[in-house]
Parts: sequence; structure tokens; C-alpha cells
Amino acid sequence: MREAVANQATRLAGAKTFRRDAVAGLTVAVSSVPDGMAAGILAGVNPMYGLYAGMVGPIVGGLLASTRLMIITTTSATALIAGQALLSTDALAGLSGADRDSALFLMVILSGLFQIAFGMLHFGRLTRFVSYSVMTGFLAGIAVLLILSQLPVISGYTGEGANRVMQTFDMLTRLHDADIASLALAAMTAALILALSRTRLAKFSSLIAIVAASLLLYVVGLEEVLTVDDEVQTVEDIATIPHDVPVPVLPRIAGIINVVTGALSIAVIVLVQGAGVSQTVPNPDGERTRISRDFIAQGAANVAAGLFRGLPVGGSFGTTAVSVTTGAQRRTAAILAGVWMAVIVIGLPDLVSRVAMPALGALLILAGLRGIKRDDLNAIWYAGWPARLAAITTFGATLLLPIQVAVGIGVVLSALLVVNESSTGISLVQLVEREDGRLIEAKPPTTLPDNQVTILDVYGHLFYAGARTLEALLPSPRGAQNPVVILRLRGRTSMGATLVEVISNYSKQLRAVNGRLYLTGLSEGAYQRVSSSARIRLSGPVHAYEATPVLGDSTRAALHDAEAWLVTYENDT
Repeated sequence: MREAVANQATRLAGAKTFRRDAVAGLTVAVSSVPDGMAAGILAGVNPMYGLYAGMVGPIVGGLLASTRLMIITTTSATALIAGQALLSTDALAGLSGADRDSALFLMVILSGLFQIAFGMLHFGRLTRFVSYSVMTGFLAGIAVLLILSQLPVISGYTGEGANRVMQTFDMLTRLHDADIASLALAAMTAALILALSRTRLAKFSSLIAIVAASLLLYVVGLEEVLTVDDEVQTVEDIATIPHDVPVPVLPRIAGIINVVTGALSIAVIVLVQGAGVSQTVPNPDGERTRISRDFIAQGAANVAAGLFRGLPVGGSFGTTAVSVTTGAQRRTAAILAGVWMAVIVIGLPDLVSRVAMPALGALLILAGLRGIKRDDLNAIWYAGWPARLAAITTFGATLLLPIQVAVGIGVVLSALLVVNESSTGISLVQLVEREDGRLIEAKPPTTLPDNQVTILDVYGHLFYAGARTLEALLPSPRGAQNPVVILRLRGRTSMGATLVEVISNYSKQLRAVNGRLYLTGLSEGAYQRVSSSARIRLSGPVHAYEATPVLGDSTRAALHDAEAWLVTYENDT
């Protein structure tokens, strides 16, 4: 992707820039028609709502995003989360028709407001705390749910059960009830998409396959060819396709409490996915992208999508890749993609109504299969048990629990992984001076020697659990006489309450055996924290030294003072 952007950047000054953006926008719009409709089916609502989102999202997002080539449109993950959120809340599960649609649009608008707030609070930097293993497990679960959700669409039979997994097991035990014509049409669509993806028509493979399948059903009459009695469903069988121009409508806000958790889940997933696009797709002119501004752009796009009766939208890596590889050079490509989609939505509603449902189901199943990244799963598996456990737990929660709960579990697991890494990533070494004056690192002693200076250096984060791990690694002063410890803390910009407590407790142990503790390499903030702490007595067994620009300068000063103290003490006794 980065190489493709770099190649396009060399053409920015040409006179054909607008035409290239127009072609890229048209390509995006045409290739997004089946994806938008499929997203509507996935969310369990009118497929036109996916097309409305594909019309509004790119325009608003293209105007506001700092990542100029990013396309903000519908994604399978956001559509699935929206659909699951409508089913997982008792107050929403019983809704149907206009009430269900109103709840969906209210959820989309609220998720957009959440995203705008996150952007204004500069929460973009927090995305780096989302665990890669947790996100991989969640996206793998979403991909599997995507596949399972479409099995009833391509088979014509809906299984019974409390969740998608149980419904799939029930369907597998009743394969004799499946619709042969629907399965055949889905298989043909999938085969055609896979075959065309290896040709120059790859960008339009989904559209061509769905059109071909729908024509076969409408013109030839697939049920008659296969001599079956079941009727294959089309879009018009499950939804009413409006012929009017979509206008902004404010949904009823009476049930806003019922959609808060769903809106927050959508906001979190949209922002994480969008941050991935922002970090992967640089601006052609080299201007820095700002993730928090992209948060605001995606939020505004969702507010607009909700007002125009659209599904939730977010930064789409796949759609952005189509735009870049077909010549997009400026944000104009994204804006024109929305304009072209508007032309399609307003001018071709009758064709949308005749699309075969099994064809859309096959498209979504292929999207789910592509969403399972084997290389990512292998990387998680060999990363160790914490990452493996986090990914498996999130994957299972996504399959078996409501999406909002799975997102919450993922957030908690990410926090636990950060704490675990900060506590287990601590190492303590002893610095020993050789005869030539150079320092080497050695394993620290378990107990401190008598009348000697022990220089210790610590690696890792000393926040909370990490400070407790350091406490366990420090050599014991018990039984020693006049031990001195120099603890290097260079690079620590602050001193947390737990670390202060650890230092205080260790200084008390040293004082009990007439020892001393020297803290070196302290930043200005850390030095002020130590100096102002009532738990650390700088006039007693603890001495603090601020860092200087010269590496090791404060440690050598402490070593000089410590050795002088030992000589003075021995002379006095």
C-alpha cells in the first residue's frame, strides 16, 4: 500500500489528476455496491441502508480526514456488530420495521458522537494500548460469525439455538431441509468470484458474479432448471426498496439508553480499524496524518450516515486499497466515490431489488474466509501463552457472547496484558567496574555484601506491578553490615506511588543494618517526587542525584560519596 501511494505521488503535478480521482472514485463505487448491500443483509436490515452509508460516508469522511486517501464506508465488522447489538438487548430484540430501523440509525449517530468526542480528547494515542493478540482474536471471531451468519442465507434454512454456533450445529443436523437451488446459486457465485479474482477483472469480480447469478435466477429460472419446488429469495422478498432520494431524518431518541452499549462497541471497533488504515496509508505529499482528526472524520461520517438512514461506517482498508491501486491521488477520489454511489442509488433501485440473496451470502462468506489471517494467527500462537490465551478467550467470547460483552472483555484483557508485560518485563543487573574502567553487567547477588557498594540497574516499566516485581528482585540486606546500594533510575520521567513505597520499604531494611541507598539518574520530575515524599527520608539512609547530560555522571558521583561514607564510618569505628 505504501509503495502504491509513493508511485501515485509522482503524478500529483499532472493535468490528469482529477480524471484519475474520478476513475478511482467510480471504481470504488461500483465495486462497493455488492459490499454495501451485503452489509445491510449482515446487519439484518434493508440492503439499501448499506448503499446509503456508502454514499454519505466517503463524502463526509473525504472532506474531513487527515489521511486523504482513506475511504470511510461500510465494513463487515461494523455491520455485524450493529446487527448483533440490535439482537442482544431485550428492549431492541422485539423491535421490527420502522422501530428497528430507528433504533439502528440512533445507534449509528450515537457511535459517531462517541468518535467525535474521542477525537477531540485526543484519544488517538490510546489505540496503541489495544493488544494485537486481543484484536486478532476478536477479528477472527467476527470473521467466523460472518460466515456462520450467512449459512442460512445460502441454504434457505435457519437453525435453532441461543447463538450462531448452536444454530449452525442445528442446521448441520438438518441438511436435508436445505434449498438445493440456493446452495447451487451460492456455489456458482463463489466460484465465479474466485475465478475472476485471478484476472484483470479482479476489482469487479464480486459485482460481475452477483449480476451473473441474479440474471441466471431472473432470466433462466434456476428453480425450473433444477426441477425443485423451493423459491430462491431475492432482495425484494425481504426488504422494500425505496425509489425516493434519501433525505436526512432525525430518529426518535426515546430509546437512546438501549443503544448506548452497541454504539460504544461500534465506536471502539471503527476507531481501531481506522487507526490501522491511517498508519498504513501515508499522504502522497508526505504530510503527517493525525489519528485523532481521523477519529473526528469517522465520527462525523457516522452522524451523517445515521441521519441519511445508513449503516455505521469506518476506515476500510480493502476499499482504500482499491482506490489507491486505481489511481487515487487526492481526497477528491473519496468524495467522488460517494457521489458516484449516489448516482447508482438514485438511478438503479429496481436492479437492486432483483439481486439474489444466496449470491450476497456467498460474497460475505468469502469475505469472512479472507478475514481469517493465518499468518496473524501463527504469530499469536508462537508469541507465548499470554498472547495465545488472550486471543483464544476473545475469539470464544466473540462467538458465544453478545458483541458488546466481547468488546468489553477485549478491553479488559488488553489492560491485563499491559499490566502483565510491565510486571514480567522487569530485569535487574549489577554493574561491575573492570580494571580498565569499563562497566559490565552481571547477575545481582541475592544478599548484599558487608561494607561494599552494589550498583544496580533496572530495565522495564516500574509502574504498579512492575514496581512490585522490582521489590522481589532487589538483593536482601538481611544479615549484612553497612551495605550500600546504588540504584540507577535513568529515563524514569515520574515516580509512581507504588515505586515510592517500594523504595521506602527497601530504605528501611537498609537502615536496619546501617546501610545506605543512593538513587541516581533521576529526572527533574522524579527528583521532585522523591524530595517531596514523606515516606523517603533524604536526610537519612536515602540520597538522590539528578541526571546530567553525561551518561553515568550521577552514578559516579554517588559511588564517590558512598565510598567516602564507608571510609569515614570505618575510621570512626
